[in-house]
Amino acid sequence: MDENFNLTRDQILSKKFTPNVKGYDPDEVDDFLDLIIADYAAFERYMKESKGYIEELELGTNKLKAQNHQLDIDNGKMKARLSGIKDTDQVTSSNIDLLQRINALEKFLYARGVDPTKIK
Repeated sequence: MDENFNLTRDQILSKKFTPNVKGYDPDEVDDFLDLIIADYAAFERYMKESKGYIEELELGTNKLKAQNHQLDIDNGKMKARLSGIKDTDQVTSSNIDLLQRINALEKFLYARGVDPTKIK
């Protein structure tokens, strides 16, 4: 926030004008009101800037929420897709057999002109 305000709340409340024959000195009152107007202008600028900043943050937050939601959906799909995979790092004969079968299928696809890495 713009800390360059001319007056504080207490200064406004405690301001005493110099009385004259017609009431108060008009120049003194005008000068004081000019300070208040300048402070209001600064505060209005701050409010507009803050509103724009808040709108940007809300937009960014909404985008991140949408991305997070999509990632949750994608994560659920991947979990379902990978649910049948064994959770082991050990090499077994069934793993080797599967790798050999995959290799044979990939060779067959390449021979037919199909790139297996492009298949979804």
